[in-house]
This record gives sequence, C-alpha cells and structure tokens, in this order.
Amino acid sequence: MDAGVWENLYQSLQVPRMDPVVTGFNANIDRVIPVTPDILGTFEHLAVYGSGAVLDRLKQAMRYCSADEVFISDPTVYSRLSEPFSRAGTLSIGGQAGIAAVHLHRLGIPSVTCAVPGAGPETCALLQHAGVIPLVTGPEPADRRDIVHLIFEYAPGLVPLADHVVPRSNRFIVSPVHDPSTVIIPGASVNAFLEQIAGCRRAFLSGYQYLRTDEEFAAAARQIRMIRGVHSLMRTHVECVTGADRSGMAMMLRHILPGADSVGLNERELGLYMHVLRGTDPASAGPPPSSPVACVRDAIALSDATGVLRVHLHTFGYYVLILKSGTMDPEVSRNALLLAARVTADAAGGGDTVLSREGLSAYAAVRDVFGPEESPGIFRYRDRIVLLVPAYISEKIRKATGLGDILSSTAFVADRF
Repeated sequence: MDAGVWENLYQSLQVPRMDPVVTGFNANIDRVIPVTPDILGTFEHLAVYGSGAVLDRLKQAMRYCSADEVFISDPTVYSRLSEPFSRAGTLSIGGQAGIAAVHLHRLGIPSVTCAVPGAGPETCALLQHAGVIPLVTGPEPADRRDIVHLIFEYAPGLVPLADHVVPRSNRFIVSPVHDPSTVIIPGASVNAFLEQIAGCRRAFLSGYQYLRTDEEFAAAARQIRMIRGVHSLMRTHVECVTGADRSGMAMMLRHILPGADSVGLNERELGLYMHVLRGTDPASAGPPPSSPVACVRDAIALSDATGVLRVHLHTFGYYVLILKSGTMDPEVSRNALLLAARVTADAAGGGDTVLSREGLSAYAAVRDVFGPEESPGIFRYRDRIVLLVPAYISEKIRKATGLGDILSSTAFVADRF
C-alpha cells in the first residue's frame, strides 16, 4: 500500500466526542533531567557508593534506546541517589495517572478526575492548576507528602548502540517505591469514590507495580470490578510499566489484567510478560526489539491468556491493537489509534512530523503474514481482529517522558466499545 493512503487517513481524521474520564492511581512530581556526559559522570560517581546496578540498567537502556524504570525500595538509598540531582532539570506532574489526566484535559475532555489516594499537597495543586479534579481518599493533608521521581531523558549516541537498534530518544526512570495504600481506595471511602466517578465513562488505571502481596492484588482487582460496575457504559484500561518484577507481573496476569476491558504496554513489557507466561527467564541483557510479526503474535497470546477485550501495543514506529471480534468497530478503533499517534507526535515536540519508515515496513511485514486486509491496517485472525498503523513521529523529539501514557490514554478514550 502506498504511504499516501496512510497520509490521507491521518489528514482526514476528525476528533470524536470524548466522555468524562477518571484516571488513577499514581500521580507524583517528576524531575525531568536531560542526560549529558556530566550526568553520566554523576552516575559513575554514585556507583562507587553502591548504585552500580542503577548505572548498569541506565546504560543498557541507552544501548537499546529503550524505556526502563528502576524502583528503589529503601528510602535512604533513594535519598542518597537523588540528592546530587536535586537542582537539575525541571519539575512537572508525573505518574501515569497524573500525566494522562493532564493530557486528556488539554485534549478537550470536559471533565477529568484523577484518583490519587494519599497524594501530597503540591501534587494536588499541580493537577488543579492543569484543570484536573484531584480525588484524594487517603490520610489528612498534614499526613500526606509529595513524592518526586527522577526521569532521565536521553538521546542516542552517549553510549555505543547495540546491533540492529534504531536510534531514538527515550527515558529512564528512577522511582521510590510507593506504599500500596496509594493504589487501593480505603474501604470506608469506596462508596463516596464510586459516587464521585459515576459521571465518567472511561477509567484509565495504573500504579499496580506498587502492590506486593497476593492479597493486595486481589483487593485491587475487586476495586477494578467495582469501577467497571458503576454503570453499563464504564470501560476500564490498565496501563503496564517496565519496572515491575517477575512476581508482580505474575500477579498482574492472575488478578489485574483479566478484570480490565483494555490493556496497554510497550514491546519490552510485552516481552517480559511472555517470559512469565512461558515460564522462562528473561536474559540479563535486553534483546534487540522483536520483529513486528513476533510482536503481533505475542500480543495475541497475551489477549488469549488474559481474555481481555483489547490489547494495545505501542512500540517505535507503529502501534498495534488486538481486539476480540464482535466487540468493537475496527475502523473506529483504528481511527482512535491514528488520532493517538498524531497527538503523541505533537506532544513529542520538535516541529515537523513524518510517517515512520519503520512503521511502513512493519505494516508490510504484518500484511504479508496476516493479510489480506479488510481495510487499511485491519486484519482478521481466528476470533481476533488485528490492527496495525504506521505512526506519525517527530523527527526532532524534544520530550520522551509520558508519551506512552499520552498515546494509550488517547486511543482508549477515543475508541467506542
């Protein structure tokens, strides 16, 4: 198919009416720091004091131009690691729920609520300033504290790239571990919470990486079912993270994902979930990105394993949706994905956006295996619909942080199912 067909599809897009949304449950403050040789030097210095594993993960991410996140469970260790960067970068709202909420309000959704149990006062103030309604159900304000995460945005070239890697900017996150109470609404507040979100039709949910026990995951799964049961038009989406450990991912597969209507993740997260499903151990060094056909097959396998209606895979240059047949209008879903791609390219900054060459190549490869197509980018496979769209991308990206959340949340709320 000629690239012009995709250009026409992008240019003819119309922004649909989008209903009120609630996001939850992780909102914090991000300190966004561009990686320079001096910043790498600071990491090298910190490695002398026991933070070498963090430096190794950063360099691995930079070699593969991949997104990654490291969680630090010891507050003293996190304080020691973050202190040298306390005057660097800029501060902004962070966390998947916070980033998505601010973005969706800017997109024009009339009412966006961000459920943030226990969020600190400055975090709530940033949300309010952005036009978002913070819904706090945790301790009294005097007992809440703001949490700052470190977001290192890097461009390719500071370390040698691995073979076959497409050079691109990305981000590496160092996060303190939040208490599970920041994810689960207290029992005494559940009814009031459900009443306050009754006007919403979409729930974009995240933060489950902070749960640790089977009981906590089970409680969070019950909470998702309660949100889904607010009314018949409510739909729920769970956004995954790269930094979750193997045990956490296993409990995500057991409890959280099967209870959601929709799941979003990137290719690294998809690969890690496949290791858990297959009972294999991930390699210590990140492998080159999977082929587009392999990514689509793995996304179908995740859909089969969890029973979720909608799996959204976002990777460099192209985006994939796996839908259960008969549950959605595939052209509406594709157009929601195209809108999300265009919005995300604009959010990345840098001015000119172009149709990704890698995305066109991925589309051709998937068409050869899963074709013929019913409509551009729409294929049928067993009882699944496979959608793949080549992405619009920013040629001179200025921002990497939160792009996955912007993409996933836009595609989810613009879809009709």
